[in-house]
Amino acid sequence: MLIGHYGPAFIIKAIDKKVPLWALFIAVQVPDIIWGTLILGGVERANINNDLTSNPLDLSYMPYSHGMVSTLLYSLVIVGILLLFPYFRRHRDVAWWLGAAIFSHWILDFLSHRPDLPIWGDSMKIGLGLWNYPVWAVAVEVAIYLIGAICYSIAVGGFKRWAAWLFWCFIVVSTIGSSFRGDGMTPAGVESIAISALVFYIFATVVIYIVEKNERKP
Repeated sequence: MLIGHYGPAFIIKAIDKKVPLWALFIAVQVPDIIWGTLILGGVERANINNDLTSNPLDLSYMPYSHGMVSTLLYSLVIVGILLLFPYFRRHRDVAWWLGAAIFSHWILDFLSHRPDLPIWGDSMKIGLGLWNYPVWAVAVEVAIYLIGAICYSIAVGGFKRWAAWLFWCFIVVSTIGSSFRGDGMTPAGVESIAISALVFYIFATVVIYIVEKNERKP
């Protein structure tokens, strides 16, 4: 998944408005941010296989970024670090929401990935393989994303006019872009995918930061 990971970020923000949405946007992509960094550093490995349906990435070795145990550890470590600060000690729920957002990435990946998600190290790889069914993979990802976006918009009472245009343009364009990933995709290489993903995460976070500053807040 790509945009689907933002669905839980929107839902958490709708439930607890104290949690910064821009921080949730970073949290839900922590495993992929680590993955992109480790791919560029040559630590983890992946290949392009256009015979694979829905997503051509053959994620052959990613024990550090996408292991179930390692992702859980990232969540707990981040919570522990946040709780060192007075604000988060007063608002422990915010710290725990951010930790939950990090682990939500692995849960959604378990739904979509083929059996390439290790439990620990590079062993016991699992995944339900929704990617093997391209139409359903896109439908489920878009549904998670749009439901989250709508819930967030309703919860905050909408946005100032120009921010509403920015938000919904971002939602529509990112949805269309994500929906057209598939069998015809011929990326130049894994490194280009990693760089593109990292750039998109930064861009998406900046957009959401601007939008969040312009909520109507009923």
